[in-house]
Amino acid sequence: MRRLYTTLNARFLCACLSLACLLPQSAYAADTDPAVRVLNASPEAIAADPALAGFVKQTAESAISEHCSRCHGPELRGAPGAPDLLDYDWLWGSATDSSAVGAVMQIQRTLLYGIRNKDCPPEQQSYGACAATRFSQMPGYLKMQTLNEAQIADLVEYVLKLQGGEADAGAAGRAEADFAVCTECHGEFGEGDPAFGGPNLTDAITLFGNDRETIRDVIANGREGACPPWGDTLDAAAIKALAVHIYNLAEK
Repeated sequence: MRRLYTTLNARFLCACLSLACLLPQSAYAADTDPAVRVLNASPEAIAADPALAGFVKQTAESAISEHCSRCHGPELRGAPGAPDLLDYDWLWGSATDSSAVGAVMQIQRTLLYGIRNKDCPPEQQSYGACAATRFSQMPGYLKMQTLNEAQIADLVEYVLKLQGGEADAGAAGRAEADFAVCTECHGEFGEGDPAFGGPNLTDAITLFGNDRETIRDVIANGREGACPPWGDTLDAAAIKALAVHIYNLAEK
């Protein structure tokens, strides 16, 4: 039975999750392998079953210790360049999904396919990265010569203003027109866009820092951090358990 779920592919994993609410309780009886039961259960069903909840917690904590903690920390609270996974300020719609099933599926996609993964043949790439991976791009506007130093300095003040920090009002005013290059991903008002993985610029939560020097460097030189895909490293049950565990911790 274990050999069965370790070879499940990503398509079957997503189908298991989306169909979980349609399956009768008899479909995962008490004497069934807990890994298979987890694959067939919704997040709510897992939370209501102590055996499944225990399996999810143990499996996820093992994966975190072995794989995730090196970047996100043992408590998943992140570090400069590695996001806090529990602050409910996630990208790509995870935290804004209206259902637990939908949110867990969003997390699973990130775990399965990674972020900006480029480790695939050219014929399987889209925009220079694997087609299924999460992909967004923060270009370096000074490197691209789209903006000059003075424009970037003004944009720094504009971003600080969006965050509610102390900013030069004159510089922020001058930057309003240049902010148009940012709206495709960050939204008209800097609120972010989960469809593009565009961060919300109006809160104090940042991936690299919110001091002037860091903001200037991000705008001038860009950022393209990566998270590896775990679909070939962790089996389907571990991916599901990890996604549910992260969602549960963020909910708390």
